[in-house]
Amino acid sequence: MWSAEPGIDLADQRSILTRAAYESMIIAHYGGLDTAYPGFAGALVPSYARKVPTALETSLVGTFRAHILQVLDTAAGFKATVCTQWSKVGIRVRDGDYRINQFSGQEEFVEFTRDTEEHRREEQLHRHDPEPPTPSDQYLTSLPTTEHQWSAPTEDLFTDTGLRIDFGGDSGETMYRCEAWGRSIEPSLPPYRSSETIISPTPPETLPAYPGW
Repeated sequence: MWSAEPGIDLADQRSILTRAAYESMIIAHYGGLDTAYPGFAGALVPSYARKVPTALETSLVGTFRAHILQVLDTAAGFKATVCTQWSKVGIRVRDGDYRINQFSGQEEFVEFTRDTEEHRREEQLHRHDPEPPTPSDQYLTSLPTTEHQWSAPTEDLFTDTGLRIDFGGDSGETMYRCEAWGRSIEPSLPPYRSSETIISPTPPETLPAYPGW
């Protein structure tokens, strides 16, 4: 479920790209780049693509919440700061158990930069890298049936933009704003800078996707 600061339209082009890129990044980290949204793998800067793990497949259930905190112009494109809240997401760790990490909120940015010759040279340099290993472990043989399911775009939102995608994090003022946002929707979370891990046989509730695709 997505929200945004006043003045940021979740349906405008920059917000759509931000949401699609961030969701793709999560999917890639838990299921591999080939499971992300159409066009994402090709638009991702090679330096970040090499960080995406490929040795393990896990599955998520519940409600992931994210908030676009700000969108700023840069010399080569734009940069969006995204707050995330994971306390209603369960990671299936074995049949019948879900690991739920509870903390106030975290901050990351999604940066979009115009494609350059440097990007193309880097991509060419790594074109013949060895194939990543095939995922060897799958925790989820089946997910619980829920009324609401993941909503995803079916068309390629990235390729025709001429933009490359990168991710990172800041440790300054935006981090504290994201923590405050997370606590505003989950007041009972552990104290600031603290976290709690729960193992539960009951998966978190899956709420309808918003705004969806």
